Amino acid sequence: MKPRFHIMITAATAAFVLTANAAPPFHTHRLEVLSKDIGIQLPDSMGLNVDNDSTWTFAGKQLRIRTNGYGDIDHIGYKLFDSKWADEYEARPLLDFLEQYALQSDVPSETNREEKEKPLKITFTDGDESMLRRRTPDMPITVNEKEGRGYHVEWADGNRKVGILVPADYQLLAGANAIELENIFERDVCRIPFTLLADTVPAEWKGSRQSRSDSLIIVGNGSYLSDMIRSDIYLHETAEGVRILLDKSKPLQCVNNILLTGCFDKKIPLSLSIDKYGYTKSEIEVSLQQYILYCRRENCRLYLGIKSVTDEAVTATLFAVNKKMAYNHTLSVEFPLSILHSGEGRMKGTLYAYTPLQNITEEFFINNINQNEQ
Repeated sequence: MKPRFHIMITAATAAFVLTANAAPPFHTHRLEVLSKDIGIQLPDSMGLNVDNDSTWTFAGKQLRIRTNGYGDIDHIGYKLFDSKWADEYEARPLLDFLEQYALQSDVPSETNREEKEKPLKITFTDGDESMLRRRTPDMPITVNEKEGRGYHVEWADGNRKVGILVPADYQLLAGANAIELENIFERDVCRIPFTLLADTVPAEWKGSRQSRSDSLIIVGNGSYLSDMIRSDIYLHETAEGVRILLDKSKPLQCVNNILLTGCFDKKIPLSLSIDKYGYTKSEIEVSLQQYILYCRRENCRLYLGIKSVTDEAVTATLFAVNKKMAYNHTLSVEFPLSILHSGEGRMKGTLYAYTPLQNITEEFFINNINQNEQ
């Protein structure tokens, strides 16, 4: 696989993020370094999905420190935005980046000096860096998005206007390069507890376009890259209400539903080969349900393209797309029909994780998928 338009890798950030005994655990290497630079004392555990914006300060300004669903610290920054609004904002990594960027601008460490010497990837259209630190959560804010390209963030500080252009570059916003993001995926997808997923209509398809074909209800979220790669699921009406179709007599529709939603009455093992930056691979064993849940946690929308169908298996490509952060995961899979007919069998798949979308064409994905089939 060819390199995928990634930033230059440095020795400091190429290392794997966490060790098994790190306390407290950090989502990225940069957050671990930042916590040391600002000298705050954190507990060994803060709990899951905690947003603390009242305990710690730095340079006289309130800090926001948050954990994710694994209990890892996944954000440290100044509290610049209203907490309720920020929690509901769909492009939350953008806000986290600005809060962290403002904090790092005040950190005088040797490590941070190296960060400051890197080319600045954001542009102040009005005001300057010092005004970012001055922002308070009660200031009204406007965010204009150009999907897949970037954000223009604006607010007023008294009589002065602040405007910042931030690219939709997930490596920048997450504070992790290509290698680290791939390692984060490998680490975290295995940490998601296995669970069977309900056959009710998932939230991603509620309110979407509906059509009918015979006795089936088709709910669609459109296409991705081509009309052959779609986010359509098949439903049927039961005594309990509308449910996801899992009818063995309709294998193609059934497999389509399973791959897009993870809904099935048994665990579906997935032998996953992660194709990584630098022509390396990792092999892990997870379940399809864990992979689907990982994508949902990242607010990715799933699209499926069927490549071939035989009496034994369906081969397909599953795209998990985060349009707000301009990346996708591309999973090329083989689904044995024995899973559907007898509940036995194991899926095999090759994954390209966190591929940035800003400068990548449809041909990139087609070429890589075809190479994987050879």
